[in-house]
Amino acid sequence: MKNSSAKCHTARCVALLVMVVALFVSAQAALAQDRFDALRNDPEIHEGLLAISIGRLVRNHCDTIDARVFRAWAFAQTLVDRGISLGYSRAELEDYLESDADKDRYRRLARAYLGARGAVVEDAQSMCRLGRDEISSQSAVGRLLIEG
Repeated sequence: MKNSSAKCHTARCVALLVMVVALFVSAQAALAQDRFDALRNDPEIHEGLLAISIGRLVRNHCDTIDARVFRAWAFAQTLVDRGISLGYSRAELEDYLESDADKDRYRRLARAYLGARGAVVEDAQSMCRLGRDEISSQSAVGRLLIEG
């Protein structure tokens, strides 16, 4: 009888340990999500990263459009400065930019933007047309791109 009681006690301890570890892991994930909320919710950073994401898709899928490298770098630097003004370190900003969840979120938003304007990543002509439209309208995306 003593053996079965000890096994039961051990099984409960293992189950409790598994639950504690699971709670810790999910709490860490929630904290990681929450720690970037100010960046996600800041209109300047959000719109800026979206413009960069859209521009990247355009230039990667249209052979006649490229990035205005210096202008894009300077624009990205303004976003870094904004993030620092919100209290984030450069390392934290890099963590945010490298976050798979946030990369995926911006890709989805960029594709939705393209789709709303009749462009599809798989159709180079539509991507070039969108890129030219953005450039001629001098939109946030267009200011980061150059044709030729």
